[in-house]
Amino acid sequence: MVGEVLPDITVPGAVTIGAAATRIEEAPAILDRARAVFAEANAITLPAAFDPPFLRTILTVCRRGPFAPEHIGQIGWRTVEERDAAGSALRFALERPAFVRWLEAVTGGETLRALAGVVAEIAVGTGQELGWHNDLHEGVLDRRLAVTIHLSDEAYDGGVFEMRDEASGRVLVREGALPPGSVMLFRIDRRLRHRVTPVTGGGPRRVFAGWFSV
Repeated sequence: MVGEVLPDITVPGAVTIGAAATRIEEAPAILDRARAVFAEANAITLPAAFDPPFLRTILTVCRRGPFAPEHIGQIGWRTVEERDAAGSALRFALERPAFVRWLEAVTGGETLRALAGVVAEIAVGTGQELGWHNDLHEGVLDRRLAVTIHLSDEAYDGGVFEMRDEASGRVLVREGALPPGSVMLFRIDRRLRHRVTPVTGGGPRRVFAGWFSV
């Protein structure tokens, strides 16, 4: 928007997620920046967080599909990976204790437990999108932290993630397409809403969309 200035939520070099291990950068300045950014914007982005060989493997698995429609109440719809091959590998990597403990340190100390999530696509010309919502509904009230891993290997327009403060309507975060292997983490809270706009060209927009619970 004209005149709108949003905070830079990138935290480069914080983690490297590989097929067999996750490396956490020990420099205090990186953890301090991650904490400060998350406290201000309720979100951080970890650019190029995946080890390239592991990322190539995940992208290859994603291309094989297949993907099936998933309708999410009145929020919208998308397609999700049917066989959960890439999704299960990503959940396994994200649940490594060192990474989870780092996330807890960044986001305020709550103990994060179960991780759920799927690889999902939003394609151009389908009417697919996700309207404003907060990821909390009956049965999942313990969600605290969302994780989005960008996995598109084709450029796209649209498909913008936005998060706003519900009371004021002020947009806190706006992110379009990010390079494959980039990770966004954002707070789940009744005071916050987020959405993903339709893809208007190229694509599809493909991400792993998941949630840590407490």
